[in-house]
Amino acid sequence: MAKEEGFKIVVTTPAQNRYQETILPYLLEHFSIDRAAEIDLAIARKVASLSKNPFVGTKEKYLNHMDHDFRFILHKESRNFEIKIIYFASVKTETIFVTDFFPTLMNPTKLGKP
Repeated sequence: MAKEEGFKIVVTTPAQNRYQETILPYLLEHFSIDRAAEIDLAIARKVASLSKNPFVGTKEKYLNHMDHDFRFILHKESRNFEIKIIYFASVKTETIFVTDFFPTLMNPTKLGKP
């Protein structure tokens, strides 16, 4: 049986920066280290799931003016911690580009801005 390949996943530098500068510090401040590690792993698994189903996310209305068809999947731990994993899929290159990890409590006009 042939191995089924999925889309490659690329997390952009701005998305990595947001995660490291905003998401991880929040996790470490509001959860135990073990629980923060579990949440971090759950987010990574959610991103990895896009490889097999790249169009599962909801279209992001705040980015509909952009050149790409931006979508998001939601990761929710509590009412105070939920993030939109913002991405677009390139069918031509079979690549998912994760462009942001956007906290939903943040003003949506800041979406797409560092």
